[in-house]
Amino acid sequence: MSIIISILSILGIIFNSLSKTVIRDAEKRVAINKIISIKNECETNSIYGISEFLNSDLKGYELEINDFRDCEGDPNHGFVNLIPKKINNNPSLHYQFQSGSITCYLPNKELTPFPDCQIINSKKKYRCNDIGDWSLAQVLLNKGHLYLDRDKDGEACEALRRKINKPEKGNVVIKECYDGDTCTTTNGEKIRLACIDTPELRGKNANPPDAKKARDYLNNLISGKELVIRRITEDRYGRTVAELTLEGINIQQQLVENGYAVIFQEYSNPCPWAKS
Repeated sequence: MSIIISILSILGIIFNSLSKTVIRDAEKRVAINKIISIKNECETNSIYGISEFLNSDLKGYELEINDFRDCEGDPNHGFVNLIPKKINNNPSLHYQFQSGSITCYLPNKELTPFPDCQIINSKKKYRCNDIGDWSLAQVLLNKGHLYLDRDKDGEACEALRRKINKPEKGNVVIKECYDGDTCTTTNGEKIRLACIDTPELRGKNANPPDAKKARDYLNNLISGKELVIRRITEDRYGRTVAELTLEGINIQQQLVENGYAVIFQEYSNPCPWAKS
């Protein structure tokens, strides 16, 4: 009898696991169809001067910002995002109206292209010299090839030359800041301030009052002014992660010291002042 009970228990565990997998896969398929529907709706509506899409409830997924239906995406990064409600190996899905692209993302995992978005369980390792392109190395790092970032500072294969049209250092003029850690230059380059984090204006963890205070402080400090930029990397939204300096004052450090931001510990390595 005990053997039968044990077998039934094992079968129950297997069945439960399979059921969860089936549900997760079904939720992913529905979300993929939804993000395609949003893309088609936005592209059709734009012909008639309509800039919004219709929202609908999804099982297992949700819009990153539930009340935000602008086809241009979140001003913070320019994407419409569908994200899983639970951490269950389902990817987040990202639509960008300007390029018409849809991509999928799962932290520290390499995925097949949209719409498959399957985890690639490859043991292949890349060498920096074989990659040859810093930008490609950075993409691989973001897909889970963490060994490419030996000093854990968020930048892969630092010895490689950057084959991008933006130099590591230079000057930029800030047009405006969307929130306390994201700004746009007069040339349209989106800057995500490195090593810090400020309250969010929208989303699950939104804190609008504090977010607006940080945004207003930053805008008063740097909008319309020319600053020195040190570009560190690009994030998965294509924003430049960088440090900004105004007349020798480190803007990121200034935000932290005045209580408008905190040090983003997980990504603080590129900023020596953040380690003190």
